[in-house]
Amino acid sequence: MARWFVWGAALLMGGGPLSFWSCQSPSLRAGKLYLQQQKFDLAIEQLEQAVGEDSTSGEAYYHLGRANGLAGYYVEMVVAFDRSLALSGRFETQIKEERLHYWTRLYNDGVRIASMRQPHLEQARTKFRLATKIIPSRLLAWKNLGITQYSLGEIDEAITTFEHVTLFSRNDTVSLRTLGTLYLQQRRDQDAIEVFERALLQVEQLGTLTNLAVAHTRLGHLDDAEKTYLRALETNQDHWQSHYNLGSLYWQRGRLNDAREAFERAVELNPDDIDARHNLAAAYLGLNLLDEAFPLLEMLVQDMPNNASLWRELARVYDHRGMVEEGRMAHERATEFGE
Repeated sequence: MARWFVWGAALLMGGGPLSFWSCQSPSLRAGKLYLQQQKFDLAIEQLEQAVGEDSTSGEAYYHLGRANGLAGYYVEMVVAFDRSLALSGRFETQIKEERLHYWTRLYNDGVRIASMRQPHLEQARTKFRLATKIIPSRLLAWKNLGITQYSLGEIDEAITTFEHVTLFSRNDTVSLRTLGTLYLQQRRDQDAIEVFERALLQVEQLGTLTNLAVAHTRLGHLDDAEKTYLRALETNQDHWQSHYNLGSLYWQRGRLNDAREAFERAVELNPDDIDARHNLAAAYLGLNLLDEAFPLLEMLVQDMPNNASLWRELARVYDHRGMVEEGRMAHERATEFGE
């Protein structure tokens, strides 16, 4: 059994200010007792009274934060913890542990809900947002919040979230590419260019280069767009979309032979893409290479039988080749579908 050593009876019996017991307000003691009894709302009521009576009590704010956390009032928990830390570092270790506990719980709940076969994205968004408030410096919750906002069609909100991520993680290429793509969707092309270029300082990445070229094209920076597409093809010569986009750029600039070569490569790599075959046929026609356009046009009218422009061009090729009956039929189709 522990023993108490008394260094003078006068001290025990005297009426001076010294005391062996700390003085806690009745509301603080009651709040801690309700916490032990897991009566969290009653604990909150008493502890709010305690901080109202003594706004300098770091201990009262700490226990108020605990009570709010246990009751599921996470924003109020953060406010109380922050106030406790501002007043005293006494509970710093405990507060760090509490924050990590609740951050982990909410983050994992958000991931679980978002990964369900039928995800409840609004609930997942709420979980991730609360996690960002509990430990703002842990960016993983911010990233998942942004992805969830995007999935919900909240593009402006997702942009704001990823702007925050890239502000504090400046070399995070995945987040930079995501933010650039969101800017591109909102036609904020200059913002997209700046973000994509930041990402490319870390690594040459095909998708980033392709999107950067799209942004340059939309702003009329055609020289920059061409150089960027060529950079993209240096990373992967077999990327048919880059050949296709480069062909479209050349067509826009009136460089029909270059456009033809780019579209030929795109069709070679992806012969099933209708747009690539259509644009290659247009390039052949623009160069008056009717025989080269002929087989493509015959296939395209099967893919798009209601396209009057295709029937008209095919009729012109039939006439050129002396195929009178086929030409007459193609002219009829062109008239039937609108031209």
